[in-house]
Amino acid sequence: MIDVSRGNASAASLLDALESPSISIVTAQELIVGARDKKDLAAIDSFVALFPIVHLDAAAGHLAYNLLKRYAGASGLRTFDSLIAATAIHHGMELVSRNGKHFAAIEELRLFSPSY
Repeated sequence: MIDVSRGNASAASLLDALESPSISIVTAQELIVGARDKKDLAAIDSFVALFPIVHLDAAAGHLAYNLLKRYAGASGLRTFDSLIAATAIHHGMELVSRNGKHFAAIEELRLFSPSY
């Protein structure tokens, strides 16, 4: 989603090829943090509105906590990435991310890392 929001044509093509893409609320928040001005913010808000938002719940939050305990030191997993991974795992979804180095160690996560 970050690559698409930055105008990466390969990322947009990949997104178009996905069967039913959705966006984690954490990813949506990360996009907002990257906004440079109000025009960027409005564009990001319009972009995010195109997708179903997958929200955190208590079970995903607890799972993210456990993922951090297991993977923060060894693989460099960080808080936001743990929340995104936990949301995907909890909802039985595949995570599409080029940030494979932080996610690859998570055994229960279905991860697709495009190489465009």
